[in-house]
Amino acid sequence: MTLDDLLKIPYVPNGRLPTGADCYGLVRLARVHLFGKPWMPEHGAVEGCNKRAMTEAMLAESRNYRECQPVPGAWAAAFRGRLCTHIAIVVEVDGRRMILETDEPGKGKHGPRLVGIRQFENRFLRVVYYDD
Repeated sequence: MTLDDLLKIPYVPNGRLPTGADCYGLVRLARVHLFGKPWMPEHGAVEGCNKRAMTEAMLAESRNYRECQPVPGAWAAAFRGRLCTHIAIVVEVDGRRMILETDEPGKGKHGPRLVGIRQFENRFLRVVYYDD
């Protein structure tokens, strides 16, 4: 699966498959297929619209990683206040680091897309990057 393939995956709430993925599902797929990293837990019971549950799952998962700079393969946890409301992953396109994301739960209907790191970070109060 290539970056182009990932950009064609439609947004599906709680999706974890190449046929449909939410923000967490897209990060899981990208980590494995673009970077050869191990699968993150599925967290299928955590709904993106439940920000508290999403934050608890993200905090539990982050213990398995180290904080880092936005390097290719690192996933980004995006916060509004104390709640993690979105995650995405850093990729490299033509030598430029970018964010691969899909719809933020409850916002937008754009599906997978690439955005600049600064543009991504400006939408949130805080963004923390993690890698293994």
